[in-house]
Amino acid sequence: MNDTAGKIFRNRLAVAGAGGFLAFILFWLAGGWNFFGALLMGLVLFALFYVLIGMIGAGGGASGSAPFSASSGAGHHSASTGGSTVPPSVGGGGAAAGGGAPAATSPAATGTPVGEGADTSSERSEDAAAAKAATRSGKGTTSGPAASADDDADPGVKPETLDAPRDGSADDLKRIKGVGPKLEELCNKLGFWHFDQIANWSDEEVAWVDRHLEGFKGRVRRDDWVTQARQLAGGGDTDFSRRVDKGGMY
Repeated sequence: MNDTAGKIFRNRLAVAGAGGFLAFILFWLAGGWNFFGALLMGLVLFALFYVLIGMIGAGGGASGSAPFSASSGAGHHSASTGGSTVPPSVGGGGAAAGGGAPAATSPAATGTPVGEGADTSSERSEDAAAAKAATRSGKGTTSGPAASADDDADPGVKPETLDAPRDGSADDLKRIKGVGPKLEELCNKLGFWHFDQIANWSDEEVAWVDRHLEGFKGRVRRDDWVTQARQLAGGGDTDFSRRVDKGGMY
């Protein structure tokens, strides 16, 4: 029963009286009835209104109280089970009854002795957490060696390096396609200053350099630095180097 219907039901005497009085006035003044006839009709309608409101209110109250009775019965049942505490999911206060706490496993439903349900649930939670951690650990273990194997598959051989450019003048490594200012600076830090150094790299040395170009790994082989460096070291040029020489590239 909602609030409005409840108020009408609780004040049904006044509501029925008002309806009967209104009917009396209408029949007497508007309908042209005599006073006693209109009064009698008003009393009849008052009684009819009173009975109808009582019947409707009683029906709504019965339907509205059914859920409460069921939950109360569950509560009485839980109180009669030897004084043991039944989880909220059975007693009506947990997540199953609309509460915010997760529903616990009922000892009656699981067949475990009273007092052991909480321990069993806790153990299951711990087992689930351990399994999840093991899964994550397994993933890490799988990916770790795999990544390490990829890194160690071809460690390469470190090429010959220089502490400083010959005669204090370095080649413009940016004339190699794929080498920008940042990558040229990184190459200089690794000890590579001249085209002829790069032109003489073997496959193993290319692998080593590709592994040590932090943030640019794989660029040597991808952009074929060795072929470009051989042409530039011999005094030639490439389409890219000509564009660099014209300016405006960097």
